[in-house]
Amino acid sequence: MGILTVIILTLMTVATFWLLYYSRIILSKQLDERTNESVKAFGTAIELRFPTHKGLSKRVITLSEAVAKQLKLSPQQRRDLELAGRLRDIGLCAIPYRLVNDLPANEWNVADKATYFRHAEVSGTMLEAIPELSRLAPVARFHHTRYDGADDPTSPAGLSLPMQSRILKVVADFVWYERLQGSLIAREILKAGRGSAYCPLAADALLTVLTSSRVDQREHSLV
Repeated sequence: MGILTVIILTLMTVATFWLLYYSRIILSKQLDERTNESVKAFGTAIELRFPTHKGLSKRVITLSEAVAKQLKLSPQQRRDLELAGRLRDIGLCAIPYRLVNDLPANEWNVADKATYFRHAEVSGTMLEAIPELSRLAPVARFHHTRYDGADDPTSPAGLSLPMQSRILKVVADFVWYERLQGSLIAREILKAGRGSAYCPLAADALLTVLTSSRVDQREHSLV
């Protein structure tokens, strides 16, 4: 084999390796960053339309990430949890503006509650229509579903629910009650719902996270 042939083969090998590296690492990372920025924009748009939800996602996502680490979820599971956390309420765009912004939640009747919580199903349907995000559809669809399935016998329950949905359920409820009634009452609601409304694993992990004064104090500044 001549020197020229060796040089050409070497250059081809290096070029092939570089193309593989670029497509799988660099390009993938760039696309991931763009997706993340787009998802953040959607989340911001939702909060702009519904001021009552302002700041909720930031706290939900940060606490969810801490719970995911506590439960030792894989990097991919944690990534999907973050994306689903940002997009979980995208279905609110189909909910009447007045219901969410002008009528206090404690004044909602049964029909109002059914209308509001329908946004989870809408979120799942919307995500199913986006190939790059369709894997997040079940997480968004069931992020308000009770662990015991008491709210909808036709939905999955218990361990059949995606772990990310179970995490978002307990974290989102805690953050909402924390805003309305304070941290102490929110924790009591969480404890009371353990095993019924909330997955025991997710509830215990969140309680463990909340015992860290460093995490709790830092995140209170975001609410």
